[in-house]
Amino acid sequence: MTESRGHSALCRFTLPNGLRVLLEPQPGVPRAAVSVHYGVGFRSEPPGREGFAHLFEHLMFRGSASLPDGRFYDHVHRLGGQANGTTHQEYTDYYQVAPASALEQALFAEADRMRAPTFTPEALAEQLDGVAEEIHQAVAGRPYGGFPWPLLPGVLFRSFANAHDGYGDAERLRQTTPADCVEFFDAYYAPGNAVLTVVGSVDPVHTRALIERHFGDIPARPVAPVPSLHEPLPTADRWATCTEPGVPGTALALGYRLPDPEQDLPGYLAHTVLARLMSRHGGAALRLPAVSAGCGFFGPLDAKDPDALVVTAVLPAGTRPEDAVRAVGEQWAAWAADPGLPDAVARTASALVSEHHRAHADIQTRSRALGRLEILFGRAELLDELPVLLAGLDPRRVAEAARSLSSAPKAVLVMEPGEVRTRPRRTEAEPAARPAAAVRAPGATEGPRPVPGPGPQPAPAHAGLRDTVIPGGLRVVAVADRRAPLVELRLRLPLGVQGWSRPGQSAALLRALAAHSRAAVRAAGLGGSFELSTDGEWADVTGYVPATGIESWLELLVEVLTGARGVPSWPAAVVRTPDEALDDAVRSRWLDARFRSGQLASDAAFLTPAGGSLVAVGDFDPEGFADIVARALSSWQGGFEHLSDVAWPARSDASSRPGEPLVLRDARQTDVQLIVGTVESAGAGEEAARFLATAVFGGWFRARLADRFAHRTAAGFELYAGRDTVVGTPRAYVRGRVPVGLEEEALSGIHAELVRLAEVPVGAAELDPARDFCAAQLLGAFDSPEAHADLLRRAVGAGGDPLELFGLSERLRTVSADEVAKAAVELFPVGAFGAAGESVGGPSVVLVRP
Repeated sequence: MTESRGHSALCRFTLPNGLRVLLEPQPGVPRAAVSVHYGVGFRSEPPGREGFAHLFEHLMFRGSASLPDGRFYDHVHRLGGQANGTTHQEYTDYYQVAPASALEQALFAEADRMRAPTFTPEALAEQLDGVAEEIHQAVAGRPYGGFPWPLLPGVLFRSFANAHDGYGDAERLRQTTPADCVEFFDAYYAPGNAVLTVVGSVDPVHTRALIERHFGDIPARPVAPVPSLHEPLPTADRWATCTEPGVPGTALALGYRLPDPEQDLPGYLAHTVLARLMSRHGGAALRLPAVSAGCGFFGPLDAKDPDALVVTAVLPAGTRPEDAVRAVGEQWAAWAADPGLPDAVARTASALVSEHHRAHADIQTRSRALGRLEILFGRAELLDELPVLLAGLDPRRVAEAARSLSSAPKAVLVMEPGEVRTRPRRTEAEPAARPAAAVRAPGATEGPRPVPGPGPQPAPAHAGLRDTVIPGGLRVVAVADRRAPLVELRLRLPLGVQGWSRPGQSAALLRALAAHSRAAVRAAGLGGSFELSTDGEWADVTGYVPATGIESWLELLVEVLTGARGVPSWPAAVVRTPDEALDDAVRSRWLDARFRSGQLASDAAFLTPAGGSLVAVGDFDPEGFADIVARALSSWQGGFEHLSDVAWPARSDASSRPGEPLVLRDARQTDVQLIVGTVESAGAGEEAARFLATAVFGGWFRARLADRFAHRTAAGFELYAGRDTVVGTPRAYVRGRVPVGLEEEALSGIHAELVRLAEVPVGAAELDPARDFCAAQLLGAFDSPEAHADLLRRAVGAGGDPLELFGLSERLRTVSADEVAKAAVELFPVGAFGAAGESVGGPSVVLVRP
């Protein structure tokens, strides 16, 4: 992961059939992202075909000549990858992320459905049902359905292409035939109407050869003409009002026409800054609970002109929509005249730049964004130009845009409470006569081709890693990753005895510290973020900052962590969720046992650096980072002793009898949550064996627990195995949620699988697909600096060696079945997991039921 930033590494070429290709190598990244963008979306649909682009997106996953009956996912799911598709106004994208070894298989799958998809009546009927359910859930099955999209375009625009409902009507879609699908494919899914993008572990010469091999012989063909999208600006406000039963208040959406980004990109970006200002500060200024604003119905630069800046809010009782609309206009005008606007623009642009860099350091997000900008504007390079343009945005352009918005005619959609559901009239047009299409089945004339096998798998790499313990006992791990000009920062501190015994109060204290210091706001001012949280075991700080702001971020960290010195006593506990209560109960039992056995002291300090870790991943020099941290954190050496001088809390579950499950009651529950756990055995072998043993027992989709309860999954039955830490002690567990009345079946089934684990050891045939899945899925931690930092925090917080992470995937491929079988029975022994089992002095089974 040493590749420098910028788009100099972007390779582009066009095949003779018209397919445009973008390749961006990222050395050291072990996975690849593949995306294909077709120039067809909602706006391409002719009258009578509303919703067809979205339906077709679903169909493209159901089979092709060489990968029939949904086999498209074969190389994806078994290797822990992802694949999906989305439909937008002017494009549809299909994307995959898979290990580099599966790159050719991913390219083959995309080429096969570009060449020869199959449309059968059975697949079409299945997908029509799925689309109908999706439409129901998005429009009719939830409060404020269809707000603001797809309703607002029908108010803002007048032409059918821009204004019609992209979901369409489910009953009309049911009239679709396979011949209609053939016609749509022929019209829009030609290679000359597509962009293929590959980002990640890519050798440009080799990958080009693969692309030419699999895509090069797809015949070129004409593409249907693009409908005219131009329409004049509105000359007056356009209002539409509808009603929705069962909602608490009136929802308001405003739609303003945006400048054409191809003609006035600075003007477009000025509106992007204003949308962020409205989202962050509009609620307070307008006396509304919350205001959301953004460019585009699906995001900025996600459509050609015409596009919209959208502002939405739910109005408080007594607020008239007319008054809220007027207030929004006045706020635009106020910003236009505000002498402090240049500072606000600088802060907002800085935040947007950092967010842009961070999001597009991820290989999937980057692949999709490059393809999107290429299919829409012919300029994939714009992705790396946007941060410079935003940083250099003239505040006068923003003031000019605000002034224009203050008086601009706009669309206003009002959805108010009512006894019945009403909606604005749909935008419709008479279907145009279409020439009769030849009825054929794509794929029928194309014989299946052999699916390529896996290629070589590069190991993840790093450009320098330092692991240091600084004075005070804090472990500092620093790794260079230069895909974004940012540094990801993760602090993890054990809450210690005082925090473990009061998880609700610890959460309240941390929340108060973050609020009092305004940490999130101040970090945003640095162009970064700062989030303080706890799960009852750890206090976690998650954030990022431009490399130039590291020391300022660390100073903010110290201020937050030492803020408890001004807190005279523990605050009232926050309400715990049922899931948190489950862990709290286990922690209380284990903590009590360790305390009573003399392993812990009740006066241990709270939030000390000793035993904690700070992980940094990003665009900086790891060599001297520990020294920077030591200097910045020098004033944070001790805990908050005044919070330790308290009585040991009494156990709330003391009445439960030994040998029986501990049952907690929570009226919020509609099902039963359960956890079965024990101390992780020190004799379970190396990490690779433990990792795979947990996966085989209950950690992947073909695990033993998954197979046992496969008949119950449709009933909301979920059980899985894992490993974590409780009161500083490694734990192996099974947890999940089951419907009321099935908890005994769950517990007896877990016990049966524990017995079988000892009687039927893990063998090679069972292990090999699990190892393929786990080894490949683990590589996803290197898709972005953000994901890399998250994985390092978990590993380092548990005392692991960060260097081992770079070789763990390969070790998963070589550890023997005998080692995994031994680890499995050590981690999940029958006696420690039974209802009568005891772990560190407490029952191993805890349930939360209604």
